[in-house]
Formats: sequence, structure tokens, C-alpha cells
Amino acid sequence: MSSFFGRETELAAVSDAVDRVPAAGLVAVVVSGEPGIGKSSLIAEACRRLRARGCAVAAAESDDVSRRIPYAAVAAALRSVPPTPDVRAASEALDLTVVDPEALVPPDVGVNPDVRGTSDATWFGRSCELVARALTGLAADRPAALVLDDLHQADDDSLAMLAVVLRRVTAAPLVLIAATRAHHRDSGVDELLDRLERHAEVVRLELAPLSGGDVARIVESVLGTPVDDGLAHEVHQRADGNPFFAVEIARSLRELDLVSVDGDRARLTVSPAAIRLTRREAVLRRVAPLDRDTRAVARAVSIFRRVRLDQIGLLARVSSLPEETVVDAFDELLRAHIVVRDEDRGYRFSHALVGEALYQEIGPAQRRHLHSLISARLLDDRDRGLPVDELELAWHLAESAPPGDLRAVRVMAQAAAANRTTAPETAAALCARALELLPVAAPERAGLLASQCRALAHASRPAAAIAPGLAALDALPPGPERSRCAVVVLSSLFLVGRLAEALRLADAEVRAGDAPAALHAQRALLLVFTGRHADALAAAERIEAMPVTSAAEGVVVFDRLAVITSMLFRHDKTVDYANRSLRAAAGQPALELQALAVGASTGALAGLVRDASWRLGRAEELRERTGGHAFRGELEMARVALDWFGGAWDACLERVGRAAAELESRQELMMLDGLRAIELEVRTWRGELDVAARLAAFPPPTSPNMSRLHALAMAGYLAARGDAPRARATLVEAVDDDGMTAYACVLLGRLIELDLAHDRVEEARRTVKHLRVVSADRVAPWSRTTVRRVTGVVERDADLLREAVREAEDGGLVFERARAQLALGLVDGGAVPELLDAYAVFQRLGAHGLRRQAGGRLRDLGAKVPRARTKTPGVLTEAEENVARLVQQGMRNRDIAAALHYSPRTIEVYLSRVYAKLNVSSRLELARVLDGRA
Repeated sequence: MSSFFGRETELAAVSDAVDRVPAAGLVAVVVSGEPGIGKSSLIAEACRRLRARGCAVAAAESDDVSRRIPYAAVAAALRSVPPTPDVRAASEALDLTVVDPEALVPPDVGVNPDVRGTSDATWFGRSCELVARALTGLAADRPAALVLDDLHQADDDSLAMLAVVLRRVTAAPLVLIAATRAHHRDSGVDELLDRLERHAEVVRLELAPLSGGDVARIVESVLGTPVDDGLAHEVHQRADGNPFFAVEIARSLRELDLVSVDGDRARLTVSPAAIRLTRREAVLRRVAPLDRDTRAVARAVSIFRRVRLDQIGLLARVSSLPEETVVDAFDELLRAHIVVRDEDRGYRFSHALVGEALYQEIGPAQRRHLHSLISARLLDDRDRGLPVDELELAWHLAESAPPGDLRAVRVMAQAAAANRTTAPETAAALCARALELLPVAAPERAGLLASQCRALAHASRPAAAIAPGLAALDALPPGPERSRCAVVVLSSLFLVGRLAEALRLADAEVRAGDAPAALHAQRALLLVFTGRHADALAAAERIEAMPVTSAAEGVVVFDRLAVITSMLFRHDKTVDYANRSLRAAAGQPALELQALAVGASTGALAGLVRDASWRLGRAEELRERTGGHAFRGELEMARVALDWFGGAWDACLERVGRAAAELESRQELMMLDGLRAIELEVRTWRGELDVAARLAAFPPPTSPNMSRLHALAMAGYLAARGDAPRARATLVEAVDDDGMTAYACVLLGRLIELDLAHDRVEEARRTVKHLRVVSADRVAPWSRTTVRRVTGVVERDADLLREAVREAEDGGLVFERARAQLALGLVDGGAVPELLDAYAVFQRLGAHGLRRQAGGRLRDLGAKVPRARTKTPGVLTEAEENVARLVQQGMRNRDIAAALHYSPRTIEVYLSRVYAKLNVSSRLELARVLDGRA
């Protein structure tokens, strides 16, 4: 049936969503309902109309076969659009997930140790970037659609990738249309939709049963004639308003000669009570007219769900029929439209419900037997050196292997290891199934648990990785495999904030002896995060003298030591360790990139702008030269922090939006907390307090370094809100007595400024004395600038304030330099040039409170105050300007509405006016225009 009935309201909702994307950015439409209710028909009609409007449509349909293929849903969507260079690059990247027969196999599962390979840990981040670029390109000139039918059947790795990619394209004029079964509980789909709702508008359409009138129209289209009310009512009741079953029931009634045409209208020829026809029976009626051999082939196809012509021989073996008989039967299935061509992926059932009905018709024992026949044939082909899809083989073994089948376990372990970095969700699922087949006491169990732990860690699921990792450690003997697993478990515990538990595990591993330097370094980092500063420094000195067994271990060890000393503000050692990490890489590009990325993010968060900048620049050159995309989170964090210190606040806020998606998807919550603290600081200085309130409402970080950075920003926000007591309490609580707290100098500096602003001069003087003690061995420009600025203000020492200006300038601290210049201008009446410089910086950054303060001092000194830039009269109203600037900074409509106390629909109205006035058609174009006006 090609006609489309009864879903005009839902189709209008899809059209409305497409109309909104130029102003709103990404809008998602999620269509749900029971099987056969019309989700696919609605999506197909929407695609047809979108293409007629000139929209680019990337569409994919998933089933239980594609679910076994990593990234099948994303790859299929890309294959459905013209192959532009960006689309081609993304498609080629996803093609790398095809299993290589030389793939890496872990020695701990008893597989031939000669089978080795290497995995590319950079693949996922690189592929996400390429797919995001391809989707953005599709929407560059006009709205585009990403259409995902049967999302509940999409492979887990596609869902993980989409969670990252869709967050990156929220500003693009893109509509996501997805269909999923109602009440289908799938954690991957739920997680994807939950994440999407945080950053984009999601419209949910649950398809209800069709009305009697709509079902009557369907029956008329099947029978080719009008129908009477009794026939229409009977079909509607038996189909429960489900259009697919309405078609099948109407077709069955015709084939059983239970309807006739009387007076140009079809009617039932028997009473309804005499009809024995359920929904399932109606579906099976589709294959009932087939002869025995053709039906046997149809059942065999239901085991494959999708077959290729080169699998006819295997299909013959499964159906126990001669190959020529299978060829004839397969052609009959095509003629009957039971099996249809599925582009370049082979042949599938015309509707999933047909395949499901046939599959359920086979008894569980027979199904298992048929899966066993397929897996035996694939194993035989592999033994003879023929190419075999390892994932397909692993799936059939998972459905058929009996408990204790070690060969099946090894195949699944091999497929898992081959896909651990490129398709970690698939790898983790294969490990889980293999573990189900193993006896509890099997020696292979520990290795599989370790492999599952690593796969889940690669999938950015540290919380899930912990349990199998701990179980593996219960059984793994001392050695390199145990140490690698322990480091992964420690990192996972660290990422989810279970610091005390991680430290206990690290202590136990160290006590057991023979712990490598990398594990000792991880333990030392945990010591810092649990407040044992002196122990951490002592451990760092011991670790320096420990031997490292490889270049990779050397990079890890010195990276950890750099982070430790940075947190304790021993920045001379931080730079030294970062340099030693780079030297340990021994010219290996991947390790060099790791050393540079970690060194850049560590230094940037500490305000070591010059050092972090050259590391970041070199890392980006290396990535461009080698094509690598590893350590994206660390590099984005470094860029955000450097933009913050360097006075590129618009770029900083724009990067925060992009980096947050990456860090959130990887559950790197500590760096995500750092991004939010930086954004809160910038928003507060800009006076965007309603926006800042959203950030201030997040729970405070639990890690000591990010909690102190957050305290710095939170105190500034509270002070700007007029809540000086809470601001002061926040700062006092954040600084410890020995001054070894991360960000101690800048926290004390803000406390001094707060006391001075409220005439607590004596308290400020006492804090200055404490600050001098704390800062005695501090070498970071940020700390030294802060100490000189606040001390100079308290003591009204112009020379000291000039030193603060020079220190900030030498350190690349643009905003801190302007603050020091303002402080100097308030103390020294001759510092007009410095005040003018500060005024210009504050104006450019949008720190208008400080700009007004500088302008007021200039007027007091009789100097001419530069005119603040104003927008062209008559272009945008103040309200429109406010909305446009928040869009420029990367905020979503719902967040702008919350910040400005409007409804989301009002924001869309404002944006429509802005677009018309500025002659732009998307958020991206708007940002470019506003950038040019800055």
C-alpha cells in the first residue's frame, strides 16, 4: 500500500519543526508507537515532502541485522546523500570499522598469540568531527534533515556517536526525525534523547490508532472499491486501528473469499463471529499461499534477516534444500513482495513484522539449531581461509553456542578486541555474552572481564567499566595485564568521583609489589585529590627515580607528575615534568601529541599562558600533519582557558559550548566543571547575571582543583549579586591554612578585594600578610600578578602596581593586565595612558562594569573618555540585541528564554526579527555578522 492516510496532523508537526530550524537550530522530532502503527510511513512521506522542498535528507533504517554492525545507522545515513568531500571523508572513516582478519586479540583469552595488531584510540573523536562536518555541510545552504527509522534497532555505537555529533551541530538548521517503538526500553536510545533534550528542542509524537474512517480508506485502497460500514468496523476492531494490520487483515479477507462486492460496495460474506483471523495470523497469511519449499526458505531468511545473493548456498544448507530450489523460492519471495531489495546491503523482508512473525513461528530449539548451522558454515569458511564477517559469525555463535563452548568464546573475544577502540559498545556486548557462556571458574574469565572493562572505558562509560574491572582484578595474577587493568579501573573510579575507593585500590596494588611507575603516579595523583599534599610531593620525588619500561609509560608518568605539581602550584616543576613527558615520547607522534595535549591543558588551567600556548600550537600542528584527533578534550580545555586569560572571551564562550559536549560524552566531569567555572567567571564580569545564575545552580565540583576554581567564580558571582557574606564565606572555606590549596593566591586576592569593597581594611591587611607567606615560592604569572595588584591596592603602592602590569603582560594575561592598569590608575593620577588601555580592553571584552569604572576615573582626571561603540541606530532594539548576543555566545533558545525570563516562542519571534533586519538565515550567519560588528 503506497497511500498515506490519517497522519496529517503529525505530518504538519514535522513540517512546523523544519520551518523553525533556521531560527532555533537543531530540532528533533521523535515519532513513537507500536509496531505497524505507521511510523515508517509517516517518516517516508515526510522525507518525500522534504526532498520536494529542496531539503537535503540523510536517511537510515535500522533492523536487528544492522544492530550488529558498528556505526551502521550513521554510515547508512551518509550513504543516502550525494558524496560531497565532507560526506565522503566521514563515510571512509566509518568504513574502517570493518573487521580486519589481522585484528588485535588479547592473549588472556587463549587466542593464537601470533594474531596481533594495533588499535587507533583517536578514531572515535576523529570520526565524530568528520560526521559533524558532513551534517553541517548538508545544512549550509538550506535546512537539512537527518532521518533515523527504527532508532530502537540502531547499533549502540551509532547511538554513542550521535550523542556527541548532535550536540556539536545544535546551531545548524537541521531537523532530526527519528522513529522508535513505544515503551521500548533501550538505555542507549533513552540516553541519546535525554542528552538531546538538554541542548535542543525535542518534539515527541506518539502515534495513536487510526480512526474508523481512516481505516475504511485503507481497506478501500486494498480492495479497490468502497466498503460498507460493517466491513470497515470489523477490520478496524481486529486491527485495533493499526494501519499495517488493517492492510494484512483486508488482504486476508479478500484471499479467503470472505468479502464480495454488492452494489459497488464491498461487504463481508459471513458473520463476524465466523471469522478466525488475528493480527499475527493475518501477517502469516502473507506466506500461507506459498508452497512448502518457499515457506521453508522464508523461515531461513528470518534467521539471517538480511541476505546477499552470494549467500544462497548457505541459505540452501540452512533450509535443507537443493540450491536450485532455493534460487526459485527466493525469486518467488521477491515476486510476492515478501522480500525486497535493500539498496546495496542485500535483501530484507518488506516489513519487520513479517520477519518477526516467521522467526517466532520457528521453535526456540529449531532457531538455535539454524543459528548453529550458519555459524558452523562460517567457521568452516574461515578455517579454509575464506573472508568471513567476524561480527556476523560472533552474533550467530552468541545465539547458538552452548555454555562452555570455548571456541565460541574465543571468536567473540576476537571480535570484541578487534572493535574495542572503533566500536567499544559492540565489543563490550560481545564480552558480556562470552562471559555468559563461560563457567564461573573458567581461567579465561579474568581476561574477558579485563577486555570488557577496557571496552567500556573506551566507550566513555567509566561507571560501567568499574565492576568488570574489579572482578578481573580479583582473578588476574600479577603482571602487565593486571597493571593495565588496574590503571583503567583507577582512572574510571577517578572520573566518577570515587576517590577514596580508588586510593584504597591503588594502595593495595602498590603493597602487592611490582607496581609499575604509571600505577604509582596514578596513586600520587589520588593523594593530591584526597588532600594529602605532602604525601603526594614525597611520592612524586620517589616516582622520578623509578624505571619506566616504555615510552608510553614515561609519558603517562610525567604527565601525572605535571598535574600533581600544578595542583600544588609548584609550577617550575610542572613545566619541567611536562618537558620530560615530551622527551619521553621519543619522537613517536601519538605519544608526543599526548604529552603536548596534557601539558597544554595542565598549564592553561594554571594560567601558564606562554608555556601552554606553544604546547597547544605544536600539538595542533602535529594533529594537522598526522591526521590524528586524539586528546580532543584536553586540547579544547586548553583553548578555552587560554582564550579566557588571553582576552578572547567571545571565542572562549563559543568553545565552551563545543568542548562541553565532548567532555560530557566522555564523562570527563572534572574538566567539564572547569569549563563551567570559566564560563561563570566570564558571564559575571560581563554582567550577564541571569545567564550566570544557570551556571551557579549546578552542584559544586567535588575535585579539589576544580572546586577551588569554581569557588573563585562563585564568589565573584555572589558579590555581583550583592551577597557579600556568602561570597566571603565561599572564599574563606576554599583556602586552607598551609596555602597548598589549588588557586590559593587568586582566592586570597579576591578575598582582599571583597573586604576592601566593604571597608574591611584591617581584614584585608591581615589577608595580605597571609598571602605574602603563601606566595613566597609561587612562580606562575597569574599568582604573581594577583599578589602585586592586591598588595599595591592595599598599600597604594604605584610601583608595585606597575610590576603587576609588567608581570601580567609578560605572562600573556590580557584581562589581568587591564585590571592591574585600572588599579594603577586609581592610585596614580598620572596613569592616564594605562587607564585608556584598560578602558579599551574592558570595552572589547564586554566587562562593562570595569569599563565604566575606568571611564569614571578618566573623567575625574580630566581626560577624554573614548566613546563606547554603539550599534547602528534603528537596526536592533535593545531586547533584540540582547537575544542576538546570547545566540552569538552559543546559547540555546531555551537557555536564553530562562535567562531573559521570556518564553522559548518569544525568543523565536525575536530571532525572526533579527534575521530579517540583519538579512541572515541561520544562527551561524548571525554569529558571523555580530563578530564583524564587534
